[in-house]
This record gives sequence, structure tokens and C-alpha cells, in this order.
Amino acid sequence: MSLDLCLEADSTLTISTLSKALAQAGALEIEVSENGLYAEFTSGLKLSTHGVRDDPTIYAEHKMGIDFPVAVRCTIRIKGPEPEGESAMEDLDKLAQSIFQSCSALFLISFQFEQTLYWRDATGLYRP
Repeated sequence: MSLDLCLEADSTLTISTLSKALAQAGALEIEVSENGLYAEFTSGLKLSTHGVRDDPTIYAEHKMGIDFPVAVRCTIRIKGPEPEGESAMEDLDKLAQSIFQSCSALFLISFQFEQTLYWRDATGLYRP
């Protein structure tokens, strides 16, 4: 079983900044290519993106009162079972915190676009 999440962010979150945020959050494997990025955590959480998108639409159903043109869209996959002592949800939390601390990008992290798990607006980082 796996869970698919999505990170949608404005243009302030560059691939370079995201790479640094992933390293700060504890990702062990980070591969940056000309067209995107791939990262993996010990917990099994994986993130991938294929660079800047042409569609600026936020796909998350619950925008939590924010609106921005999406410049970076990442797929985050949690595939179980987790190794003993590891937590993909803790790694997701570390990632959201790290992005928040690394730049001023507005972003949403949602579960299959249906449930918003994290969002960052002009005043801070939030979880429901």
C-alpha cells in the first residue's frame, strides 16, 4: 500500500532551495537533474518533481484561503511498511518545516488533492 501526497508551491521554491530543504530535513538520497529532483528518506518517503510546470492551477481542493500560481509541483509517496524506528509522517513534518525555514514560498501539501495537511501563507506554517 502507498499514499500519494502533493506539494504545490510558488516560484520562490526553486529546485535548488528544495534540494537544500530536503537535505536539512534528513533525506539520504537527493538527485538533482536538469529537469527535476528525486529524494528518498530512510522511512521510505519519496519525493519527485519534473521541474517547472506550465499549469499554474492549484489542484488541492482546500486552498486554506491562499492562492498563488503553482510553479513547482512534487509528488510525495509514502510506501509501507516503514523500517523500525522510522516514520514517514515525521519526515513529512520535517520537510514542511524545512521548506518554511528555507524560503518564503507559499505552498500546500495535500493528500491526493483532497485533504490539505500543511499550508504556508504570509503569516506562517499551519496544519489542520
